Amino acid sequence: MINPVLHQTDGLPAYQQVLDRFALSDLLLRLKTYFDAVGVSLESQEIEVLAAILIQTLTANLNDSLLASYLEAIRHNKFEALSNLSNLKLPSASISLPTNFPDVEIPQFLYGDRLQWLSNGEATDWGVVIGRFYSFAPHSCRWTWCYLLWLDPNSLSSNWISADIAWEEDLEPMEVGKFQ
Repeated sequence: MINPVLHQTDGLPAYQQVLDRFALSDLLLRLKTYFDAVGVSLESQEIEVLAAILIQTLTANLNDSLLASYLEAIRHNKFEALSNLSNLKLPSASISLPTNFPDVEIPQFLYGDRLQWLSNGEATDWGVVIGRFYSFAPHSCRWTWCYLLWLDPNSLSSNWISADIAWEEDLEPMEVGKFQ
């Protein structure tokens, strides 16, 4: 149950306040506790991806009657009536090749394109596309294009790697002459 924050959160970073307010901290803890109890050790990234899959699956499967019953319970303070969620049938997560493969979205970038990783104003890596493949992206729970980039010798990471991969959503074309 999502509750307004009743405890003092002023000392917490903003992201932690959001996690707490929308019960995401509870979800992450519950997932960790469950897998610890069954003897499965998960990395924090795996727990976060699992939580994202659960939230996306729930969102995709909400229906009118479920939403109406939740709204009714909230309006009448009858939170014990919120058991409909346990009857929600969620599809099994599958990373099987899409049924429409190879007729999938056209890749946004071509071989030879000069790309850089998205940045928020900070310096980032850049390079030339030398390969691409269609793969399941666990962080977004969908199939998408992934690119192999040969890093420019002046790129930040070129001191320890020559090439790197990145998901299409994490790349953008370089501005002409930006790093030349």
